[in-house]
Amino acid sequence: MLLHVKINNEDKKKQPKSYHCANCGTYITDSAAVAKINGSESHSFVNPVGVQCNFRTFFECHNVWVSDELILEHSWFPGYGWRFLICSNCSGHLGWKYDAVKKKAGAKAFYGVLTETVEEVADGE
Repeated sequence: MLLHVKINNEDKKKQPKSYHCANCGTYITDSAAVAKINGSESHSFVNPVGVQCNFRTFFECHNVWVSDELILEHSWFPGYGWRFLICSNCSGHLGWKYDAVKKKAGAKAFYGVLTETVEEVADGE
């Protein structure tokens, strides 16, 4: 008996995912925490020294350390300052935490996690 199963790529995109530090495997966040900032969850910018930074935004991150200093210069999101986001297990740079510095900013805070610093794992794998 042959069965035909149609795979819908849209269903695959909706499958819950978790994100783990690509360096050490520590759990960082999951797809339930994805944040749409300025209409998108995926962003790409070039930093002041010319490095392309591709990242996704999340409302929550776990097992991370956030630097104390809030930096206002060179923020890619007007109304937000940024801090370095580091894996608490291996000390690898994961991205940034953005904190609102203006009352009219959308979210109070969110995280920008560099796509190359985490591994995406479909829940249940």
